[in-house]
Amino acid sequence: MSGRRYKKVDSEVIFVDESGDPGLGQKSIDKSPYYTIGFVYCKNLPVFKKQMKRLLRKVHKRKQYPRHLEELKFHLPKSDLIKKGYDLDQLKKYETKLPLIREQAIEIICNEGSGVFGATLDKNSRKCDTWTTERIGNYIFAQTLIRNVMNNIQPRHTPVVLYDKGRLSAAKNEAFKDYVVRKDAYLRDVGISEYEYTLPKPDHRSSYTEPGIWAADIVAGAFRYKHMEVDSHYADLLATKYIDGGEKLYWP
Repeated sequence: MSGRRYKKVDSEVIFVDESGDPGLGQKSIDKSPYYTIGFVYCKNLPVFKKQMKRLLRKVHKRKQYPRHLEELKFHLPKSDLIKKGYDLDQLKKYETKLPLIREQAIEIICNEGSGVFGATLDKNSRKCDTWTTERIGNYIFAQTLIRNVMNNIQPRHTPVVLYDKGRLSAAKNEAFKDYVVRKDAYLRDVGISEYEYTLPKPDHRSSYTEPGIWAADIVAGAFRYKHMEVDSHYADLLATKYIDGGEKLYWP
């Protein structure tokens, strides 16, 4: 069945962000054996964004979060903050506040979001041996978006897909967008894409200006934390909004 062209509906969006180093070199694997992509589906966009922005303002006002960091993140970007003048003692104090901030962000995601999913790559899997970093990241993004997210949310209209512009270089963004569309067409031809509309090209946004991408970072961080720290606390808090069981592990 050929898919009909999508109708863009701004109130339905899938936000996507990543956590961890996707590199497949041995040093990268030893330091960061898991790489996760987080997906957040949202239909109640104005309220969702308002609540995330309100939380950021609150933690800034209470001096619980670095005032130069204009987005909510699961982990503090230490290198960037050090360049802005923060020292290690300051960052350690902020890190003690992170568990509560993560929980507050997850509460908003569960109250105002419509669904979450995480795709986690175990980089020690032998299946990684034949992949490049870019190719495996693109594959996991597209495969998960289509098979696990879109097939299960079955939206009335195809959501807009927005990802953090920092994921790829400017030169590779257009090739990636075309790849997602081709992947959707292929999976539709072989009967795997089950939703009514053809998937549009995803688009990129700066995470600084898009609270939905903050939420996707929190989701990605929660699932990666589950594996890195052997602690599912944050992932479990998201369970009420799981799509298709919540997580796909590539490859056990």
